[in-house]
Amino acid sequence: MLERATPPFGRLVFDRDAIVRAALRAYIESFIAKLDPLERHRFAVSYGGNWVGDTQRGAFYNDDGCGDYEVVAWTETGVVGLAYELGWGPTAQLGLSRDEVTGGPDDVRGAVPGLPDELEPAFMTAAGLLDTIEQVYRKGDVYAVYKEKMAGVGFWLYGDRLAGTLFDDPTAAGADRLAAWGLLRGDRLPLVCRDRAKFWADQPSAVPIQAIVDAVTARALTGPTELLPDELATLLPTPPKPEPLLYAQRMLQKAGITWPGSPEIPPEEPPSPRAAD
Repeated sequence: MLERATPPFGRLVFDRDAIVRAALRAYIESFIAKLDPLERHRFAVSYGGNWVGDTQRGAFYNDDGCGDYEVVAWTETGVVGLAYELGWGPTAQLGLSRDEVTGGPDDVRGAVPGLPDELEPAFMTAAGLLDTIEQVYRKGDVYAVYKEKMAGVGFWLYGDRLAGTLFDDPTAAGADRLAAWGLLRGDRLPLVCRDRAKFWADQPSAVPIQAIVDAVTARALTGPTELLPDELATLLPTPPKPEPLLYAQRMLQKAGITWPGSPEIPPEEPPSPRAAD
């Protein structure tokens, strides 16, 4: 656990295990809250997430639904975080030109200066989850195309060392999304909205959903688990639509969470080929 006074965010505390627990909880919360037909929990901290790996080596992609996101990735010994605010990628914020970006991990390496070799696997995992854009621009008398991995700020945590452009320039676009991981309350991540990280008081209607999220997270931290029948009865007072249910089942399965009896979940069908123009 390392502390850092970082204006304008104040006292930030970064802890590898706390970050992993909060990432797992946020991921579980996002899909359980969306599945609730009564929409009792409206302030989930993640609009849409992705999970890879496990609590030893893995990553969490956290999207706000408006174009901003961050990725935190971890190994047994540390964490790498990369964030993007709409319009502020490597060419806008990390000093790279359109001729220098390639759409690969090195586009965003400047966000984590001094990264220890031991965290290279976490960096590569995080970079692999970033969005990549492809744009056309005029270069002299011709048009050229460039690809760019989209992140503009980062941090890394390893042992008693903590660094990154989050601390070099805390006012950088996207910094608020990473600072949130230093503002955890227990296993809870604050909701980042309009450049602010804020904990919303639980609405009374959200209490049963939060209780399910807490219980499932606690079990998932120790290994694969199932949603319990009483949890499903609370979550789904009416039968859910098949498509959202299947999607939630697939996404939760990534974190080792299945339905009672561990039913076989059909694989996602590949997209249909486009018809010829």
